[in-house]
Amino acid sequence: MKLISVIFTLFIVQTTFGQLLNDTIKFEPFVIEELAVSATYKTTNLDAVTTKSVENLAQLLQENSTVFIKSYGSGSLASVSFRGTGAGHTRVLWNGVSLNSPMNGQIDFSLYPTPFFDKVELHYGASGLIDGNGALGGSVNLQNSLPNFNDSTKSVKLNYNYSIGSFNKQIHSGKVSYLGTNNWFYETRILHSEAENDLVYHNFAKKENPEERQQNAALKQYGFQQAIYKKFKNQTVGIRFWYFNSDRNLPSTMLVAKNDETQQDESFRLLVNTTGFKNKFSYKISTALIHDNLIYTNKLIDVNSKNNSLLIDNHVDVNYFINDKITFLNKVNVRHEQAIADGYNNEHKRFNNSWLTGFSGNFKRLNWTVFNRMTIVDDFFKPIAPSVSLGYQLPKLESVTLKAAAGINHNYPTFNDLYWTPGGNPNLKPEEAKMSEAGLKYQKAFGKTTITTENTFFFAHVSNWILWQPSGGNIWSPTNLKKVENKGFESTLTIKYKLNKVDLSIRGNYAYTISKNIELPKNTDNALNKQLIYVPQHQFNSSLNLSYKNTSLSYGYQYTSLRYISTDNNWYLPANYISNVSISQDVKLKTTTFNLRFQINNLFNQTYQSIAWRPMPLRNYMLTLALNL
Repeated sequence: MKLISVIFTLFIVQTTFGQLLNDTIKFEPFVIEELAVSATYKTTNLDAVTTKSVENLAQLLQENSTVFIKSYGSGSLASVSFRGTGAGHTRVLWNGVSLNSPMNGQIDFSLYPTPFFDKVELHYGASGLIDGNGALGGSVNLQNSLPNFNDSTKSVKLNYNYSIGSFNKQIHSGKVSYLGTNNWFYETRILHSEAENDLVYHNFAKKENPEERQQNAALKQYGFQQAIYKKFKNQTVGIRFWYFNSDRNLPSTMLVAKNDETQQDESFRLLVNTTGFKNKFSYKISTALIHDNLIYTNKLIDVNSKNNSLLIDNHVDVNYFINDKITFLNKVNVRHEQAIADGYNNEHKRFNNSWLTGFSGNFKRLNWTVFNRMTIVDDFFKPIAPSVSLGYQLPKLESVTLKAAAGINHNYPTFNDLYWTPGGNPNLKPEEAKMSEAGLKYQKAFGKTTITTENTFFFAHVSNWILWQPSGGNIWSPTNLKKVENKGFESTLTIKYKLNKVDLSIRGNYAYTISKNIELPKNTDNALNKQLIYVPQHQFNSSLNLSYKNTSLSYGYQYTSLRYISTDNNWYLPANYISNVSISQDVKLKTTTFNLRFQINNLFNQTYQSIAWRPMPLRNYMLTLALNL
């Protein structure tokens, strides 16, 4: 009944607001701009050209950002760490809707193939608060693009990609879109992917490091996404449905001779939204339903575990443009979460509600944003979670912008933290992060060359960090016993050069991260003031892209420093240096374009591990044929 009341209330709000906008109000004309996240915050934008060259979200972020990807191997679990925080401290949103599981709060980035979204925007530190609570490190925003409805050309567009590569990998993906009369838009995306993942590796757990072939690692994935949108005069209404299924075997570690584990992930995602503007108002109202099923089996120990979760996410976002310099922000989120698992005694439900309100504006060379998010999650009530950001363009150096931001965010215990049997702790407190950052951005065009660089220092203090540890009877249980300090430096550089038919692009990302325990229980003092496990101090990636007429050559380089795998920092994985190279050729025939792309990954055949005792692929290959009509 509570859920029905909430949805009914949102319907009334939408109807009332629509009536309000239909009233005649006279204002002076001014320009309305998109207000996703203020440019005063640290963000990274990855466009459709970047996303289409990789397979999934994990690979995309690993090659094009400063976040660290923890991968269990090809086709296996991949999680992300922003600025030294944990996997559960990152929020993933799809067109504004949070996809994080209420059970463990995490996202498997290998389950998000790039054909299902067009753009990705990363929000770091304090900017993550605008996406909701829980983003103590940052957030990842997946976005689907809509066409230009003002384009008088009505047409059908077809894209099909076929990839074949090492480890018996095959990927089919396609997209068909149609912008028809009366501003109707239809789009269908499909994907089918499979691989044996029978890679060869050196087993360091055995004498003389013999070569072995990975077993029980086959993967099959398929899914589709359907969208229908209608554009009215000042409003767009649409619906988007996304189904995805992943069925994979889970390979053993180098320490285990044999296993028989499988995992099936199935997701249903439905989004209904409307956006528009009228006079001095712009708005976005959406309702989403996210249903995830996970089935894990281990035949050797006779385990068959089923986990189901349901999210109903409702958003009402309204911006009021007071004048051409100040905008009032208002975002209401009502989120219903429920889950049932074999590890729970019964089904659990809760509301995770928040209200963000604030202002954004500019004064001469100064841009600023200030807002507060109030949250109510079950019995938890946090009325204060502020964020403020400033950006100042220097008067005599207009290409230089000084930036600073600070904020507070909370991450609430998951259902697993609270209710897992045995071990769950219903008395846990929310984790709290106090974040700040400062830096500068430089952008300048020199004739045919454009240089953009951004350098940011960051600091964060996370208290009540939830730590699972053994308790009485050797049962693991979570407690709020940990405090962590994260600090470091991030730098990005992009150089673009264009001369006649030659395009050259050079990009580099570097992150220096110190993430240490500054307060721990007495029985874990050996980890005090030590770097957190699987947090590299240094991470760097770069790419060089050279295009001449219809031919392109790309080289990518990734460096990850050593990562400690024990809390006392006595054991670690060595640094790795990975190079990838590709060449592509476009062939145009009237209205049809063919693209043939050949890629070599791990060019120098380096042996490395991202997670201890989990082998990563040696040199491997991928050939892709793309058709655009």
